[in-house]
Amino acid sequence: MRTWPVRPGAALVGSGILLGALLAGGSAMAGQDDLRKDVEELKKGQQLILQQLQELKQLIQAQPRPAAPSGAPVKDVVFDLGANAVLGDEKAKVTLVEFTDYQ
Repeated sequence: MRTWPVRPGAALVGSGILLGALLAGGSAMAGQDDLRKDVEELKKGQQLILQQLQELKQLIQAQPRPAAPSGAPVKDVVFDLGANAVLGDEKAKVTLVEFTDYQ
């Protein structure tokens, strides 16, 4: 068995280093526990958000879709503009008619 010479006080310093390392390891473990708790809380929050999104999706899908507006077909409809002002060619392919009510 090999032995090393030990100076007086060296054992005390070594014990202090060992105690410090143990205490630091303990605080690191506590920090890891806090970090694990934070991660678990974040996971729970994410699950809650996903659940709420799923509920919203179901509510939206459960609502009846509005029917497409049905109206009279306007293809090939002739408007009588009477004596109103007209701009442009009378035989244009597209005619824009603006109805306004100034009261």
